[in-house]
Amino acid sequence: MSPVLAIAGAAGSGKSTLAAALDAPVVSLDDCYHTDPDRAPSVPRYDGPGRVVNFSDPASIDIALVRHRLAACPDADLVIVEGIFALTLDAVRATARWTVFVDTPPDISIARKTLRKIGEGRDAGLVLRGYLEHGHAAFVRHIAPARRHAHLVLDGTRPTGELRATVLQHLTTRRGTA
Repeated sequence: MSPVLAIAGAAGSGKSTLAAALDAPVVSLDDCYHTDPDRAPSVPRYDGPGRVVNFSDPASIDIALVRHRLAACPDADLVIVEGIFALTLDAVRATARWTVFVDTPPDISIARKTLRKIGEGRDAGLVLRGYLEHGHAAFVRHIAPARRHAHLVLDGTRPTGELRATVLQHLTTRRGTA
């Protein structure tokens, strides 16, 4: 298996932007959630009847799919797994040679996330409601405590180029270590 760098942090912290700047294959945990609310933790829909997968619960991640996506990159020099639960999930941490936490103030993270969702055509009110009802508690319960698993903690307010250089230096100095 290719060496893995796991990048975690709050939604909107800059994980995906940093991962893209590192020029390596990326397994985004955002693409690895269960899609059926009967197979994962779920919450009531805000915009109609029924239930949806609770994206604020790490048990909603399809670990088999994560493993499948990692296996699809066998010859890469580096594979990045990025997502809010990248350091929360034992299965991801166990594969990671390096671990990074992007630490960004909550107001900046939620502003970034909301702007991104608006750009995707989502209702800002629903995004903020989801954060208030589930996202903040998930950050406190699952994401913030996972910071302790990071070999490197980055200030998510710094420019992406600076963060990239810091990570590359970290990969070089910790080459071959777990």
